[in-house]
Amino acid sequence: MFLRKLTVIVAPLLLALLMCLLLPLLDNLGFWSSVLKGLLLGVTLALLLPVSGAGRRREPFAGLLWIPALILALVVTYQYLQGMGMVNLPVLKMLATSKGQVVLVECAFIGYMATQCIRTRK
Repeated sequence: MFLRKLTVIVAPLLLALLMCLLLPLLDNLGFWSSVLKGLLLGVTLALLLPVSGAGRRREPFAGLLWIPALILALVVTYQYLQGMGMVNLPVLKMLATSKGQVVLVECAFIGYMATQCIRTRK
């Protein structure tokens, strides 16, 4: 019982330390910096409970998270292409962004949803 409690305490701290060490290394990649940081943050958040030994209950509909993850991946792809000047569709102008924080959050959701899909598949 003590080891399980210790794991629940230590595992999140180790994941946070790993992210604190890893994220600054990804600063010089431009657009891809936000993408990779977001994906790593999403994956880390999705694995937080399983790594610490909690969250063993399976959600039956979590496998459907691939649909919004795919839609968000298409949005991020469009944002990249629009930022590079390759695509400029007036209909999708509301999706265009030049802010890395927006891409970071979108990719965090993609990473989280993709990890949950993989974790909960049967």
